[in-house]
Amino acid sequence: MRISPTHESQPSLLGSVIADRTNVPRRRQALRVAALGAWSLCSALLVSSQVVAQTFPTKAVKVIVPYTAGGPTDLMARAVAKEMAQITGQPFVVENRPGAGGTIGTTAVSRSPADGYTLVVNGALAHVLNPILMPKTAGYVADDLVSIGMFATSPMVLVVAPTLGVKSVKELIAMAKADPGKLTFSSAGPATNPHLAAELFKGLAGVDMQHIPYKGVSATVPDLVSGRVPVAFGSPTLADPLIKDKRVIPLAVTSPKRLAEYPGLPTMAEAGVPEYSFESSYVMLAPAKTPPETVARLNALLQQALAAPETQKAMKGLGLETVLNTTAQADQYVSDLQKRWDAVLKKIEIKLE
Repeated sequence: MRISPTHESQPSLLGSVIADRTNVPRRRQALRVAALGAWSLCSALLVSSQVVAQTFPTKAVKVIVPYTAGGPTDLMARAVAKEMAQITGQPFVVENRPGAGGTIGTTAVSRSPADGYTLVVNGALAHVLNPILMPKTAGYVADDLVSIGMFATSPMVLVVAPTLGVKSVKELIAMAKADPGKLTFSSAGPATNPHLAAELFKGLAGVDMQHIPYKGVSATVPDLVSGRVPVAFGSPTLADPLIKDKRVIPLAVTSPKRLAEYPGLPTMAEAGVPEYSFESSYVMLAPAKTPPETVARLNALLQQALAAPETQKAMKGLGLETVLNTTAQADQYVSDLQKRWDAVLKKIEIKLE
């Protein structure tokens, strides 16, 4: 009797069971190998993160300040960089690249290698709004950079030259409305905090003033005190010595509450612009694709630097309130800031291009 080819090609039920039992050790072995591979990968990643946390940086870190030397952003960046260098034993070199409202230096960092060795310190608001207000020339978008940490906040002070003959916010508004476009105000450049503070004032007070941009805060002082460009919103660092020397007249602070340094100076809301509130905030950023473990390491170094007594002293001297936070909290702050100003921009008109 012949056995058909079909029967020859199909194993019996018993044969199948035996085959399955025979393969069990092989399957278990395969599972063990896969599990071992996954464990090895996780271990390698953990070890890699630990190595970064222990060894980064191994060379000099460049910290770009996109404004001129001597301004508040520059001074705070130098205070933090000095402490980070002491902690790590590696240089944190501050380099000024001013121009175009901070976009030149920020763009350079956004296009740098994403390895944690090139950072930028900028105003959080300028970082968020520059690409929105100057989409053709900014050279970057906010998502091109990742937050390492938001580390300081500060109110601003509205000051005027004594020659202007104005002693209150209401008098300034009345003068601006009497001759629209004649009054001029200075800033460190387009979309910088002094510029945006003034634009918010213009929009909420319903006045028209002409913007005169400079390459940095310190460059605005001669024309401000002489009365050539008689109006400015300045940081306490800029305003305090000028106020003490009576070279400018303070009209109001931009914070929601009065400042301990100027208890007699009203807030903008108290002075006649009810919805007004503006505070400068500063953030350290890296290129967006910087490895998370490197960003975490930089954040840890930043927090350690900010907590140091020398840094605290320097920040206080600049009129800044130090803020300690994680990268996630900093990113959330920047996101919330962008949402708030999206709403503000719908109420006021700012043209930069």
